[in-house]
Amino acid sequence: MTLTAEQKDAVRCEDDLMLTACPGSGKTRVIISKLSRVIDEIRDTPRAVACITYTNAAVQEIESRLRHHLQPGDDAYYEICTIHSFCLNHIFRPFCHLIKGYKDGFKVLTPESAEFERHVTAICAQHGRYNLTFKDFEDFTQLRMDLDGRPVGIGIERGALTPEVATAYWKRIREAGFVDFANIIYYSLLLLRRRPEILSYVSAKFAWILVDEFQDTTDLQVEILALIAGKGRTRFLLVGDPCQSIFRFAGARPDLAEQFAGRITARTDKQLSGNFRSSSPIIAHANMLYPRTPPMTAVGRARKYAEQPVWQHGASAFTVITDYFLPAIEALEIPMGEAAILAPTWYSLFPLGRRLREYGVSIVGPGARPYRRNRQFAPLAEQVCGYLMEPRPDAIAGIERTLFNTLLDVTGRPHFDIFSYRGRVIVFRLLDHARRLHQIHMGGIAWLEAAAAAFSQVLIEKEYLTSGDKDVFAISVEEMKTDMRNNRVDLANLTIDDLGIYASPDAALKLATLHNAKGREYMAVAMIDLHEGRIPFYQARSAEDIEEAKRLFYVGVTRAKRFLLYVTDASDSRNGPTRFLRVGTGVGVVN
Repeated sequence: MTLTAEQKDAVRCEDDLMLTACPGSGKTRVIISKLSRVIDEIRDTPRAVACITYTNAAVQEIESRLRHHLQPGDDAYYEICTIHSFCLNHIFRPFCHLIKGYKDGFKVLTPESAEFERHVTAICAQHGRYNLTFKDFEDFTQLRMDLDGRPVGIGIERGALTPEVATAYWKRIREAGFVDFANIIYYSLLLLRRRPEILSYVSAKFAWILVDEFQDTTDLQVEILALIAGKGRTRFLLVGDPCQSIFRFAGARPDLAEQFAGRITARTDKQLSGNFRSSSPIIAHANMLYPRTPPMTAVGRARKYAEQPVWQHGASAFTVITDYFLPAIEALEIPMGEAAILAPTWYSLFPLGRRLREYGVSIVGPGARPYRRNRQFAPLAEQVCGYLMEPRPDAIAGIERTLFNTLLDVTGRPHFDIFSYRGRVIVFRLLDHARRLHQIHMGGIAWLEAAAAAFSQVLIEKEYLTSGDKDVFAISVEEMKTDMRNNRVDLANLTIDDLGIYASPDAALKLATLHNAKGREYMAVAMIDLHEGRIPFYQARSAEDIEEAKRLFYVGVTRAKRFLLYVTDASDSRNGPTRFLRVGTGVGVVN
């Protein structure tokens, strides 16, 4: 693996290190190289290395790239996971019997599950709240504990929830045998604090812990890592960028990273300043927002592109996208699948997504799916249809993960043997049925109905489902059909490709919030709804609120490789360009 001098310096450092990495600087390459190096050191010992990253997508990317550098059997010496998975698998799951309410086990309550919606609806009804909106459910997903065990979160801060409601919600799901992501972290911290033997077990297991996106680590997560570090058995590589800290609503703060580095006396004198992603004109805009020492510079193939970032104002975001952005990327010969539309919130993306879909543009993102994704058969059907469209070997792992999650959702039990040889055989049997049914049923709806029945039968035969579950997928398909009718989808002309585009979105225009775009990159980016009051949000009052909005804007700018379009519109008389577009306070495209 070829590394720059900066990257080699970071990989070879044997001390605890907090590495500052600018956008597009190849930090994943550094992490993979460090993982490979550490595995060589600990091979044939009882120890391991953990790589903790922020999203499951990042986990999958690191895993797939690392496998090219390993020997057979090396998977016993490393684990790549999110912080929630790390705490779940190494602290909470092995020792949950020590916590009241979890002596008989537990199920993880995810925001996508029907149980989550049911428990939130019930607890709100008990407190006189009905007709819940998307934002109401989102407030519950963002609940967390502080270091003293008090409920906190953006919903509590703005008065939409009270600590009493949060406590009642957690009591309800605990009594139902569930644990959510917030409590996985909190209970893991309690176990490490109160049980020295558990802390000794975890610290003895991991010789190194590598943490990606460290600027987004919360106070509880930092405390967990600090307890492990305090045992003196584990070294740390912390990779992050304070200019991209955008998850304050989840408890992350840039200063926490600096405090932790000080606590463990980590080195902070190394950084990655070369940007392999973006063109020089785009990097120039990023440097206007956050100058660096040494400055961020274009060092990749994109440095040759000369297109300047452009601001366009129109009657609506849809008008600017269809009249300017889409023709521009076509003229530059940028494939639709390598372009994205980013916005500060979902609210402007939902209506835009619907209009683009009606306009005939294939999209992935809000407004793209004409049905709710938590319909139980939908994710599995999407993955399988994606494989039928493009049978790539790496798609099999995605089908396995989706099948595991689907069975967990239906049965409430984890079937880990899905990831074994037996599970792989079942996946290929499902794919065989899928291909055969595709030859018989060219229409998407007929295929969905037939596949739901065939898949259920296979999973019942293999005892993953019971006979009482045989209609679960069929009911899910009926719910999907109802959703699609409500969204005015022409069911008679729905195709397999329409379903598979959500699993294989290479040919579709991406729609995402600035938060969800973190860690991604696109040849062309249109940032919409760039209005004062949207970014920064009109309720932003403190200097830190404004600064985080600026960091969020910076993340959007640095997603683009070649073409960057700033979009404002006149859909509301109050709309005015955000300060981050203006001369003196931003990128200088507006006076």
